[in-house]
Amino acid sequence: MSITNAQAELIWHWQDPFSPQEKTRLKHWVSKTAAAVEQTVAPYPFDVHVYFHRMAGKGEPVPWANTRRRPNQAIHFHVDPSYSLQQFLKDWTAPHELSHLLIPYVGQDYSWFAEGFASYLQYRVMHTLGVLTPEQVSQKTHAKISQAQDNYIYHKIPFHYAAQILRESKQYPVYYWGGAAFFQSLDARLQREQSSLVAVLKDYLACCRLQAKNLSNLVATLDRLAPAQVFAPALQAATTEAGFPLWE
Repeated sequence: MSITNAQAELIWHWQDPFSPQEKTRLKHWVSKTAAAVEQTVAPYPFDVHVYFHRMAGKGEPVPWANTRRRPNQAIHFHVDPSYSLQQFLKDWTAPHELSHLLIPYVGQDYSWFAEGFASYLQYRVMHTLGVLTPEQVSQKTHAKISQAQDNYIYHKIPFHYAAQILRESKQYPVYYWGGAAFFQSLDARLQREQSSLVAVLKDYLACCRLQAKNLSNLVATLDRLAPAQVFAPALQAATTEAGFPLWE
């Protein structure tokens, strides 16, 4: 699959010294991944600021990364530039973080929503990149959600409230992939309506990404664009119904 350059302008910031060769490799990695996100879903309607910090000796290409939304839409990557381009492309971090920017900041109380969203999309972006097959996408997603469900112990309270406990106790795999189960279920419901999560997101990025500023506006807009109202009822269930999110 051919991946062209990202349509959004990527603005580079070097927070530590990097050699010219390292800069070229890192820019190629993020440019290719941003293009894959846009090809998987839709172009970003804004520039993306990319910050690079050096963090070597952690045993992986990207030990840490995070998004920031002010004053610009930005991602900070803490990287070990000794790894090859292919090793960077096989790492899930950039697909995850770049997926975050497809929706606005939804607030810390609903960070499970944001992390679940990015987790659910990351392997689909990696398929567009050519590093995962469709079968591997399905297998990895199913395995991660199944493991999260097996390790989930807060069966008497809604997932929204359990997620806060999971985050505070650093049970991140259950926290992230419980949120991903929420989006897997949404996607399955939309597919029964001859649509999909990606199809709704394409319309959202084209019309409304710069307008919705909080979770309630985001959910209302997605339901307006979807063929049936599924987002608001699913979110209500996550805040009122006990147990791990139902998924298919």
